[in-house]
Amino acid sequence: YPFCQYILINPPCFVSHGIFQGSKDGKTSWKARKAAMEELDACLQRCAGLIDTGKLKQLVDLLRALRERLSDSQSNLKPVAARLIGIIMSVSDANAQSKLGKVVYGPLINAAMNDSRKVMHDACMEALVLGTSLPKLEGTGPNDLSLENFIVGLVGELDESDFKVSEDNLTYR
Repeated sequence: YPFCQYILINPPCFVSHGIFQGSKDGKTSWKARKAAMEELDACLQRCAGLIDTGKLKQLVDLLRALRERLSDSQSNLKPVAARLIGIIMSVSDANAQSKLGKVVYGPLINAAMNDSRKVMHDACMEALVLGTSLPKLEGTGPNDLSLENFIVGLVGELDESDFKVSEDNLTYR
């Protein structure tokens, strides 16, 4: 836990590499964003299954930055961002999952519905499953608190979708 607390209080180089800045300068800026996400992935792998959610604002900021990467101009970074969101959600406690889900469920659902690439769809669906399941250290099964926010995100995305349900059938407007 001490290492994970340090990550959230004093974010390492992945912040300056561009996850937060959304750096888009030059033709190779995507490499900085990729390096930042790889560094974050390595940090999360060392967290032993649960991160400190006492500093929730830093996690929210991190998830907002990753949420922006779901629509990155470099399409190979989109599934990486979705996977990292899922990992962060899976190593957060059940109460924090619910709060963090408000930030990411809508964009993950939108990306899963609208991105035509299978790898992106699968990464988003996996992140949604991880975000709505209890963390491994707290048991197995669905996280009821998190599912509530998932449903809110789902309804919001379906309201904005081109697909509408009528009484008789599914219609496309």
